[in-house]
Amino acid sequence: DLHSILDQMQQWRNDFAIALTSIEFKVEALQATSALAKQITLLKRQIAEEIQLWEIKWTELGAAQSLADAFGDKVMLLVFGKFNAGKSSLCNLLAECFRTQGQVVRYFYVQNEKIHYTDMLLREGATETTAQLQGVCLGERLVLLDTPGLHSATAENAALTQRFIDSADGVLWLSSSTSPGQVQELDTLARELKRHKLLFPIITRSDQIEEDEVDGEICTVLCNKNSSQRALQETDVYARAGEKLREMAVDPDVLKPPVSVSTQMARQTGMDEQTMIEAGFECLFAALLQMIEPALHYKQRKPAEIFLHHLQEQVLETFIQEIVPLSDQLQAILNHARTALQQQQ
Repeated sequence: DLHSILDQMQQWRNDFAIALTSIEFKVEALQATSALAKQITLLKRQIAEEIQLWEIKWTELGAAQSLADAFGDKVMLLVFGKFNAGKSSLCNLLAECFRTQGQVVRYFYVQNEKIHYTDMLLREGATETTAQLQGVCLGERLVLLDTPGLHSATAENAALTQRFIDSADGVLWLSSSTSPGQVQELDTLARELKRHKLLFPIITRSDQIEEDEVDGEICTVLCNKNSSQRALQETDVYARAGEKLREMAVDPDVLKPPVSVSTQMARQTGMDEQTMIEAGFECLFAALLQMIEPALHYKQRKPAEIFLHHLQEQVLETFIQEIVPLSDQLQAILNHARTALQQQQ
């Protein structure tokens, strides 16, 4: 029962706070200016401050939960990658495909932690154009979240991306075929991937310039990369990403086989069935369908996952980083004082 699990985790946090604040230090016989008294005061103050921060940090995580709740009946996939990986253009093309099939498509953006619907397509460009969390609802079951770039030109945009990773049920990891699968990017996703969210690598801009003869003239034309070129890149990305996940102590089963697509080739040749197959989109749609069911299973336990995320990273990790060193210092001061007393005797 999800509510019971959430109640138990909340109670564990409350009990932990009580245990920390109920530790008694008998300091009546100590001089207020002594190193031991000062360290005890510092430790007690730090404990009180950290406990107050728990609720503040949980409220901040609530922004991600509220976004997840707004799309409670849909699978939400984070479109993730560098700002020039072609995230917005891919989202717009997928939206066009859904609309062509008679599916409802709704664009939105998040501002002041509220969802606003709009008729405007996601902005595309070679430079960073996404300055806020935005996305598109595709049909009845799928939502794509387009974020400011992972390696954003602004710290604020990069922070926004990190903040809303929690709201996603899975990740579409986009990288250009010019340098596909830069696995160091996955470090940003480590905590979420350890929670068994699916990772689907998509190699974008899988096209190349070739020479062709048109009306007797030699000219350059854009073409899809051939199947062997794509297979080579996909195999390489899959192998390196799997190795990176193992280094990160992440279950490699979260990794889906990569696919290669070219949105530009799909658009410039009319988006008919054969064009979409050659541009890689038949494989992409098939893979997305395979992601939906496992993502729905994750979604059922998502509130508990987010609270567990809070306990692990904002309660326990902070305790280890901030409180334990002060406690160790207190023990060292106490040992020093005990040794000094023994020597005086």
